[in-house]
This record gives sequence, structure tokens and C-alpha cells, in this order.
Amino acid sequence: MQNVNILIVDDDLSLSEEVAEALREQGYGVTFAGSRHHFEKLVSDKNFDVFVVDLLLPDGHGHEIIREIRRSCSAGIVVLSGKVEEVDKVVSFELGADDYVVKPFARSEFVARIKSLLRRIEGRVFQEESNDAVRSVIEFGELRTDTNVRKVFDAAGQEIQLTKLEFDLWLAFLKGRDRVLTREQLILSIRGRSWAGYDRSIDGLVSRLRKKLAIGSGGDDYFETIRGVGYMLRSLR
Repeated sequence: MQNVNILIVDDDLSLSEEVAEALREQGYGVTFAGSRHHFEKLVSDKNFDVFVVDLLLPDGHGHEIIREIRRSCSAGIVVLSGKVEEVDKVVSFELGADDYVVKPFARSEFVARIKSLLRRIEGRVFQEESNDAVRSVIEFGELRTDTNVRKVFDAAGQEIQLTKLEFDLWLAFLKGRDRVLTREQLILSIRGRSWAGYDRSIDGLVSRLRKKLAIGSGGDDYFETIRGVGYMLRSLR
């Protein structure tokens, strides 16, 4: 990917400059925003390929920024934060973050994560362009999944509201139906290796997905929990 533009949203100027130096050495263009207000001003005038977002800002929270980014584009999002609580990581991924890096960090590892993210973004763009004219609909029981618009509908044609991560998880189950999928396999399929360390957090995500889809399918729960291993989506008989 050429001419990469990265926006760092962090009020820690010294750390931002350190991150910027490491990224500029790779030839990337880097811009700073020290607040949510400054972020909103910058994104109104320019497009960015990757956002590096701190969670604690003087006029808002990083989760609000992640949500705002995901409403408008599919750019890469890396959370760079000193918060180590699992709930912060899980919520960040739920809202659409691609990676989560805890401060302090090694510059070489951070650059490697950015490069990995850019490769994934390039792959997503290529897939979206190659499938631009294709409308793929998957029928499963009373559920209809439109992968082109990333929506799931119930028998009455009403959309079942899923988060980005819930939809990605549902696709992973559809592709692996009738096979036992371990927690690690599910995590790797929706987030890549960068999230593999938080394997137990997948349980909460699966639970929320099951509840939403069971309501949309008239109460049917097609999932089976394989104790100590993972989950399986059963085909209808």
C-alpha cells in the first residue's frame, strides 16, 4: 500500500512524536490530533488509512472515536493505551478496532503490527473490489444473511442488528458449519493473531450473538457448546 496516511489521536505529545518517528522511518505520512475535537476537524478535511487511538482524551473517550470512524469508513484502527483491563480491550474490538497495543511498547513490534494491519486492509480492499458486482445471500433456517451489505434478516425480512464483530463471527460459523470450532479458531477468523491472547472473551461475544439470532429465528438456537473446546453451528435436519 502506497502513500499511507496515519492519524495519531493522543494528547501525550512526547509519545506521539516517538510513534510518528518510527512510522515516518517506514515512509508513512503521520498527522497528530490531541483531542476529539481536533480529530473531528482533521477527518472532515482529509482521509486516513490508519488511526492510532488512545482511550483517554481530554474531551472524550477513544471508544467514541472508534465508533465514529466505523460509521464512515473501514480504515484500520489501532488502540494505543495504558489501560490493561480486559473489558477495555473487548469493547474496543467490539466497536471495530483491529488491534490493541498496551503502553509501554517496543517500537519494532508496533511497526510490525502496523505493517500487518496494512496488509490485511489491502486484502480487504481487493476482495471488496473483486466482489463489487456480486450479491451473496446465505440462507440458514429462517435467517437470511446478505454478505454484500453485511446484514442478517429474520423470516419477516426485519434486520437483526449485529455489531461488526458479531457479523464477522456469524460468517465464521456459517463457513464452518457442522464442524467444531475452537475459541482460538474463531478468534483468528475474525481478528487475526493479534487478539489470540484473549480467548475467553470470545464466550461473551458468542453468547450475545446466540441470543440475537435465536430471537430472529423464532427461538431456535442452532449453536452447540462443546465444553472445554469451543462451539459448533448445526445444519438443520
